[in-house]
Amino acid sequence: MLAIKPENLTNFFLGFAHEASNILHIKSKKDYKEALEIIEHLFNEASDSADDPLNDLIDIISKSIERYESSQENIVNFDRDADEISQEISVLRVLMAQHNLTLSGFKNEIGSKSLVSMILNGKRSLTKGHIAKLSERFSLNPVVFFNLKAV
Repeated sequence: MLAIKPENLTNFFLGFAHEASNILHIKSKKDYKEALEIIEHLFNEASDSADDPLNDLIDIISKSIERYESSQENIVNFDRDADEISQEISVLRVLMAQHNLTLSGFKNEIGSKSLVSMILNGKRSLTKGHIAKLSERFSLNPVVFFNLKAV
């Protein structure tokens, strides 16, 4: 004998699907924002165990969010543009933003503002020495400067 009657399971699920239809089938920015808020709440509520049932709900809503994002031209364009930026440039830009640095903020690790600018514009690359100094200053593993997806 089944622990749950198939009719009951069907009715429970259809009730949930009706109640959550806007986050299961995101069609607007409002639905998208709500789905993001719900997923954040679920992350805070779910335990780290693999068998937490909230993880299944997180997977379902995450897939809905991913479908919506992949249909949004601005998000697709952003992803494409981000993929075209080298890892070392991305890391430097993040360091600049997080530490409120200007081009002159890397004087001791890279050198002149013009050299930093050339690196950020993709005209020059970081050297092993630059990476070693930056890694030490910001307590980073040097591997963060390398695009390992390409390997």
